[in-house]
Order: sequence, then C-alpha cells, then structure tokens
Amino acid sequence: MKASHTLSIFTTTLFAVALHAAPVDTTAASKQVDALLAKSWQKHQIKPNALVDDATFLRRVYLTVVGRIPTLDEARAFHACQMPDKRAKLIDSLLASEGYVQNFFNYWADVLRAQSQGVAGSTTSQNYLNYLRAALRENKPYDQIARELVSSEGSCFDTGAIGYYMRDRGMPLDNLSNTTRVFLGTRMECAQCHDHPFDKWTQKQFYEMAAFTHNMSASSYRSKSGEEVQKMIRNDKSLDSDTRDLMRQALNEATRSLRDTLVVQNKGQLRLPHDYKYKDAKPKDVVQASVMFGKPVALQKESNTIGEFGQWLTSPENPRFTTIIANRLWQRVFGAGLYEQVDEMMDSSVASNPELMHFLERQMVALKYDMKSFLRLLLNTQTFARESTKEVSPGTAYYFQGPVFHRMRSEQVWDSLVTLVSPDPDQPNWSSRERERRDLENRHHLAQLLDKTEAPLLYEAAKEVAAAMRDQNKEFDKLRKELDEARAKEDKVKARDIQRRLGESQRILREQVSKCFYAAAKKSGNQEIQKELAAVSGDGPMEMAMMNLMEDSRVDAKAAPLDPRVMSILKADEAVLGMKDEKSIKGFENFQRSLHQTWSRAAELPSPAPRGHFLREFGQSDREIVENASDEASVPQALTMMNGSLLNQLTSAWSTLSINLRKAKTNDEKIDTLFLSLYSRTPNAKEKAHMLQTVESYASSKTLWEDITLAALSTQRFIFVE
Repeated sequence: MKASHTLSIFTTTLFAVALHAAPVDTTAASKQVDALLAKSWQKHQIKPNALVDDATFLRRVYLTVVGRIPTLDEARAFHACQMPDKRAKLIDSLLASEGYVQNFFNYWADVLRAQSQGVAGSTTSQNYLNYLRAALRENKPYDQIARELVSSEGSCFDTGAIGYYMRDRGMPLDNLSNTTRVFLGTRMECAQCHDHPFDKWTQKQFYEMAAFTHNMSASSYRSKSGEEVQKMIRNDKSLDSDTRDLMRQALNEATRSLRDTLVVQNKGQLRLPHDYKYKDAKPKDVVQASVMFGKPVALQKESNTIGEFGQWLTSPENPRFTTIIANRLWQRVFGAGLYEQVDEMMDSSVASNPELMHFLERQMVALKYDMKSFLRLLLNTQTFARESTKEVSPGTAYYFQGPVFHRMRSEQVWDSLVTLVSPDPDQPNWSSRERERRDLENRHHLAQLLDKTEAPLLYEAAKEVAAAMRDQNKEFDKLRKELDEARAKEDKVKARDIQRRLGESQRILREQVSKCFYAAAKKSGNQEIQKELAAVSGDGPMEMAMMNLMEDSRVDAKAAPLDPRVMSILKADEAVLGMKDEKSIKGFENFQRSLHQTWSRAAELPSPAPRGHFLREFGQSDREIVENASDEASVPQALTMMNGSLLNQLTSAWSTLSINLRKAKTNDEKIDTLFLSLYSRTPNAKEKAHMLQTVESYASSKTLWEDITLAALSTQRFIFVE
C-alpha cells in the first residue's frame, strides 16, 4: 500500500476524533507525573528505562487502550505519519474509538462479575451489560456510574443498572462485600461471620454497612393489574384450591419471560445473627445503618437509604473511593498498582510513591472522574513510553522505571487474532446485538400490555388457561409415566417419541396462553393497547401476538449489513483472490457477513465465553469472583494453538492475514507484511536474513506460510506486551 494512502487512513481517523468534543488538556499533569517519578528514582538510586521506538509504542498503546494489536493498515499509517505529535494524536483517536469501549467493557465486566445470563436469566443481564457499554461509550464519569449502580432500583427496562443488585440476587451481605471491595478496595467478607482477623473491621461494622443495602430485593415483573388479579383469585370463594394454583401458574406462564426484571427497596430491618458473640451488642439486635469511615451519614425517616449510601460512597471526601479508581487505572496502564493489591487496602498500606498517589487522587477529582481524561494523562507520560521492566518481584515495591512486561490477557490474545482474520475487527456482533434488541423490545412491549390491560380481563384469561392446564396436566402425567417405562426398558426410539410429544404439548400450552391473554388485551378499551397489539402482531396470526413477545427472536446472520467501507475492502479483496463468477463472490461476501458471529471481539461474545472456548482456555474470568482472570500459561493453551480449528481459519485463504500476504508480490514483502501484521514492525536485518533462508529452504512446502504464521504466533514476542 502506498505511503500516501496509509497516511490518509491515519489523518481520517484523527479528523473523526476532532468531530467530538476537544479532549481535556492533561499535558502539564503528565509532565508532573514524570517529575514525581524522577524524584523517586533519584531517591532510590534507580535509572529509568530507555525510551521505546515507534513500533513498540504503537503495539503497546493499541493493546492497552483498545485491547488488540493494530491492523496492517493501521501500523503502516502510523509509521508513515510524520507529525511530531503523532503519538498523542494516536492516543486521542484510540480513546475515542469503539475499541476502547470493547476493551474496557472486558475489564469492568470482570470487576463487576457481569454475566450474559447472570444469576437470574438474560433480560436484566443484557440490559445490565448494555448499561455498562453505554456508560463507557458516553464516557460517563466514574463516580456517576458507581452511584447509579449502588442506588439503582425499579425495572430493568427503566435502568440496566439494577443488574448490579440482580447479580447478587438473594445474597445482600455478599453484595455489600463486593461493593466495598470494588469501590473502596477493602476486603470485608471475613467480617460477615466474625471480627476481621487481619484488619480493623468488626462484625458489627460490617452489619452496619450492610444495613444500607440489605433491603434491595430482586423480584419478577409486577404490575397493578397483576396484583389486583392475585387479590381477585384469593377473594373468589367459588374457586377451589387447585383452580387457584392453576390460575397463578397461568399468570406465571404469561410473565415467564419477565421474571427477575425488577429490584425493589423493602422496609425490613437488619438484625445481627443469632450466634453473635461480641459484647458490643446482643444476638438478633436491630442494626442501624452507619458508614465505616469518613463523614457520617445521618438518615432520616424519609431518607432514601441507598441514595444516601451512594452519595457517601462516591464523595470526593471519601478517603478511599478516589484512591482506588486512580490506582486501578494506573495498574491497567502500567501493569502494576502504586498500591498492591488494588482491592486489599488497609490502614497500614503504603503506596510505592505516596506523593505521586496523592497527586493522582487530586487529578481524578479535578477531572471530575473522567476516566478517558485520566487515562490520557497516564498514556502521555514519558514513563509509559519507556521500555518495560522484565522482572518485578512480587511483594516488593516497584518504582515504575517503565511499564511492567506482561503476558497478554485472554481477551487481548483473542481480539488480536480477530484482527488477523476480520477486515473490520471492531465490528459489533450484529446477530447477537440484533437478537438482544428485538428480545428486549418484545419483553418491554409485553410488560406494557399486561400493565395496561384491565384486571378483570386478565382474571378471565387466567381462568381460561387454568382450565386448559387442568386437562393438559393429565396428559403430561400420562406421558411422563410412559417415558419412565420406556427408559426402564431402554427403548430409546419410544423415549424420543414421547419427549417429542411432551415438547409439542408444551408448545400447545404456550399457544393457549398467548391466545387467551391476547383475547383479554383485545377486549380492553385502552386505545394504547390496541396500538401496541397492531404493532407487535408481526406477519403471523394476530392471536399469536403475545407469543411473539414471549418467545426468543431468531436472526439470520446473512442479513447483517456490511459497512460501505468494509464492502469496498471486500471488492478489492475479490480482485486479489481472482473471483469473477457470482457464486464465488456471493460465498465470499456471505463468509464475511458471518464473521461477526464466530470472529467477534471478546466483548461481543457471551460474558463469559462458554467453557472450552479459546477465551476460557487462555484464562478469561468466569465472572464468579471479582477479577478472577488468569494470565498464566498452560498446556491446554499450547494444545489449543497447535491443534485448534481456529488456526485453520486464521490461515485460510479468506482471512485478512492470508489476503494481505497474497497481495505482497515478493518474499521480502511477504515477510514485512507478516511482521507488521503480528508485531507492528518490520524485521531487522538479522531476522529478514533468517526468514529468507527459511522460506528458500521450504519453498516446495504447500503450507509454508501457514507454518511460518503458526511459529510466529507461538513466540513470546507475539503473546507478551513489551
């Protein structure tokens, strides 16, 4: 590619950034960070590491900010750029990109243990994940994010932030432990059962803190109409107990897809455990809410407890809130924290550079908790641009002569491989996002329909479904008995047939529920309901409108739109591949359309990825414990790299890497392309000579470049962040 073209890519990106609000100028603060570190180096008689070249900086900043290596075109564009401030411009462009959102989503999903399925189904979980994505995309201030999470209540359709409490559904004490660990860097879980053995926190203090949030309760969809129907069922003396139960089941069937979509604040009192053994209170005493340190919170009878808690937690006056987020982001950029561990701070903890830590705290407050601006401050330091330190002894203070040399995290490895396969590595997983969008809209429509339908109409629908369920339950019992007999006789054919019939019966029941509740809504005099029904009926029968809202959506991956920019790349690639017939062209473009499913970035896949997936093999967190990821090497990882099917796809004729190698006309150009694609730099003379010798020695091999690619990916140079 010509230098002028690569340069235009870089300048176009910068122009796109310029369309956003001008970034906060943190130049002076960056210089002060360097000055404070230099003062520390002099005190400890340490020499700083040497400054890195453009290639090392390029790869490092991409992996740090957007979580992947640069594409071939991005690397060429940066190297071709002659702007004196091109590093600062690159930092701005990366912080403004969707790649930043995807990379830091991975981090916060790990810290907050955010899961696609969650503890309680997908509707709230997906809204929670979307809340986190939107917060990062909008660059919402960190203190606002934290405050919204711990103060959230209501429906997930109103705010996805309720996922914070839904995640710890039924475990309010564990939720408080996680809150203090994540936002205050304080480990209080031991104090749930007894006074902390290694810190100052008492069991009573733990319960006083928990008194702020213990009333947050996760529940299923509720509405005035639904609650009125429940009262009508209880008060109808003509109903026997079986009919009452069946009518309640009918209501549950109608709202099954709305389960666990609500967080409410109850009014109960928190009491000490029955086996409380300390002299400062008695077992089962009522606990009054009280903060563990900082400015006391005075609660009035009408106070919103979680609102007051959120204000205290995120206040700049809180002695740990600002420290912890500043230290977390420092660790994210430099590979280690000024405080280690980042979430186990005690009164005895001392930062490796207390003066610098204090300065960073003041900067975080001055920047109003703008995480992008704070990251810009750190990334523009000379320290970030120094060579990494290869060995940092655990348990000893590190004075940051340069960033810490470290292995890529699982998401960074995967996303870098995606960069080598896909022409648009930061593209969203269209199928997944479109399916989620449709499902969330449908669930919301369903809730609104049931909210607005009059209670007597819902009562009659529940009664009609209950009658159908009574007959169907007899059929279910009969089929289950036959299934047990078939299994006992090991009659697999008959067992499969019975299971099919059971599934068909379940489908018939869902259709019955849809028809009855649709009929109830149709009878409503509410004109808004009639508009809703007309809008959601789709192409199927009108009486199936409710079922359309209850069932999961289906999305055809081939319907994914292709960005015009990507389409122009594909057309050029088709010429390189020599495609002329329509069948080949259609097959190639359909392959590219489907890439968003199999080769999406980690943030676009289920959180966490399924067991056995590349991401999990390489240490992705299971999202069960705060920051539970691992960057340790393992034998399964080596086997995955050697034997996994992903390498076949990586080196297939249609991968971006293979197409780029094919564009290179000589072996010299191919070697340069490979090095720029994987390492963001061209080879030095010694490497070039060795590579040319290897290519000549194995020139007859049909898998020459596939083998070279596998060898290059297996090197420390690829898997580590220098």
